[in-house]
Amino acid sequence: MTSTASHSATPPHGRPLPGDHGGVPGDALRPAPESDGTLPAGPGPWSVRSVGAGRGRAALEVYEHGELADVLVAARLTPQLLRGARRCAVGGRSYRVLAWGRLAADGTAPAVAFTGGGWLRAFRGARAVAGEVVTVAGRFWLAWAEGPFDGVLVEHPAGGGVERLALQRVRMSRGAGAVAGGAG
Repeated sequence: MTSTASHSATPPHGRPLPGDHGGVPGDALRPAPESDGTLPAGPGPWSVRSVGAGRGRAALEVYEHGELADVLVAARLTPQLLRGARRCAVGGRSYRVLAWGRLAADGTAPAVAFTGGGWLRAFRGARAVAGEVVTVAGRFWLAWAEGPFDGVLVEHPAGGGVERLALQRVRMSRGAGAVAGGAG
């Protein structure tokens, strides 16, 4: 986890806490509980699990290679729609990307576009390609695409500011297939 938000276990200076592995306390990184409602999140090494609001607020857990990568809690106090974005190379020149965040206060999903790098810009002239967007638990959204993208743009359909985020690179685990952890 590389975020330095107030909820992060990694201090802002980026150095791990003494006795920890990478600044994550105890057993915070754990395998995704397959029998506990974890679902694939598009093609790639990602899966998600929605946690109900029974004892608090609803949350979306994002797993990467079976390990917890992010937890997004439903909140109406922030207008921020975009929370995270990742990319991974699969095989020679095949790439998978995933972005996630909160739905807008009115419950609508944002418009999500992945911005291109590499051959996408050079040969197709395209600068952005719309991602496939789905909603999760009526509070969150996921978007994915395939291609050599390096960033994501998110905008509320009713207008407003555009949120941008660079995609974090993820390495496919050794021996993983082309759609490890994802829907083929």
